[in-house]
Amino acid sequence: MTRRCPRCGETKTLEDFARNRSSKSGYGSYCKPCHNQVVRANRLKHHGSTRSFHLNRRYRIDASQVAWMIATQGGVCALCGSGKPEHVDHDHRTKRIRGILCFNCNRGLGKFGDDVELMSRAADHLESAVSR
Repeated sequence: MTRRCPRCGETKTLEDFARNRSSKSGYGSYCKPCHNQVVRANRLKHHGSTRSFHLNRRYRIDASQVAWMIATQGGVCALCGSGKPEHVDHDHRTKRIRGILCFNCNRGLGKFGDDVELMSRAADHLESAVSR
């Protein structure tokens, strides 16, 4: 089965169209390349950048708020005080933003799953290994 893309005017197979469960046919109006262009243009039009779009979608903040948070942290990672802070640290349960971290600190916290007891045991383990 084929369909015509109204944006580029080409007739293509249904596999060449983006999926859309809300439409009657199950496919979007635009072919995949045109769909990607339309989505990208809308993100830029409404949010200024892809990063701002994702920040708004995930954390309900924009890039200027992240820049302000980094500035209040002195331009460094909220944990290690070095590196390039660009990752939003947040409580996964409450969604509250705690600060902006570098990649390594954000990844480390994520691996511990926000478990304070586990992180405390890890700190104790490191301290006991140093004192040996």
